[in-house]
Amino acid sequence: MGLSEWLLARAADSPRPMVVSVPHGTRVRLLAEAAILERGWRGAQSPVHAGMLVVCGTPDHSLTEAVDRVWGQVPGPRVRVDLPHDASEERVAEALDRGIAHLADGRAQRAEASERTEARGPAQEHHDHGDGHHGDGGQDDGGHEHHMGAPGGLAMAERGPDRDGLTLDRLHVPLGPVLPYWPAGLVVDTVTQGDVIQEASVRFLGGAGWERFWDEPWLAALDGRRVTRGEAARRRAASHLDGLGRLLAVAGWEWAAVEATRLRDRALRGEPGGTLAPAYARFARRVEGSRVLRWMLRGVGPVDIPDLPWAAGDVWARLRRRLGETRAALGEMDDDRALIGDGGPCGPADGELDDDRALGGDEGPRGPVAGRRSRALIEVLPALLTGCELAAARLVVASLDPDTDQLRSAGEVVHA
Repeated sequence: MGLSEWLLARAADSPRPMVVSVPHGTRVRLLAEAAILERGWRGAQSPVHAGMLVVCGTPDHSLTEAVDRVWGQVPGPRVRVDLPHDASEERVAEALDRGIAHLADGRAQRAEASERTEARGPAQEHHDHGDGHHGDGGQDDGGHEHHMGAPGGLAMAERGPDRDGLTLDRLHVPLGPVLPYWPAGLVVDTVTQGDVIQEASVRFLGGAGWERFWDEPWLAALDGRRVTRGEAARRRAASHLDGLGRLLAVAGWEWAAVEATRLRDRALRGEPGGTLAPAYARFARRVEGSRVLRWMLRGVGPVDIPDLPWAAGDVWARLRRRLGETRAALGEMDDDRALIGDGGPCGPADGELDDDRALGGDEGPRGPVAGRRSRALIEVLPALLTGCELAAARLVVASLDPDTDQLRSAGEVVHA
């Protein structure tokens, strides 16, 4: 075995996948993340550290362009795995296995590298290399027109007064739509001075499909299928664990993020609540007892809006609330009572909810399913992020954990 083949084998053993979330692709994202965790692969936090790009869902045109920009920043040897929103568990596993085989294929990797170099030319190769080191790939330019070169793909700095009246550089820095542990399709266009966000607006890029995975039990019950309270509680617990894992990953606590993800996958596989409860109790005790985490999250992203009582408090308060809600959901997972009546027809067809009274007070992971509360969360994001430090902005978004599958349309813009 030559040196090149040995290096390719090492790349295939540890591909460092970067998972891209697409709206209405939550189910396939969960399948992909579970398969990646089972294989013992560590995820990449940026395109330049990745060897595999895993696209979970079917993006629309605008989101496809953003994903393609990220793919252009992944260095070789590399492989892209595209998983449609309706992919099965078996199809996900097969696609990942094919990806590993492609990574280890020296002839294919050399041919792709040669084609990439010829297509772009030396100048473009150098420019793309710079992109990968300066920013999170796939970030949309927010419609700003730039008349000069932009190092790293970012807009050239402007000048303007900051909140203290000083004239400082103003830089346009978009967050999303392709970031690890980031809501699918969400773009937050920011104007920063130093590391402080002075202005923010929010856009949403969509994907094919209509599935609202986390709301599925309640939608199915309203569509006439008998769903037990235990099934709904299981989905609620898994959703909270998913959000906890993403928040802890953004906070930089890898062990806790992986443990939350493992518990999420065990819940989705149907493991009894009584079996999960002890493992969850140990996890929650360690997270709540972390002085470093408490110090990091206290005072960050406070919310005091009467219409958003479920999001009240700072990031630490929201994390603790989610821990408590997960604990409660685990205790209800063996409840065989019907979620709504006896499971007869009791709501509109096709999963479209316009009235949450039929739910009889039962709520999804983000409140009454009909309310689509993620829309309300996204509408207040610009105001919440304005004045926030750039590094803290991702913690705020992760703690709110909006489910973009609940949004009705793409392309809408919300300004601060």
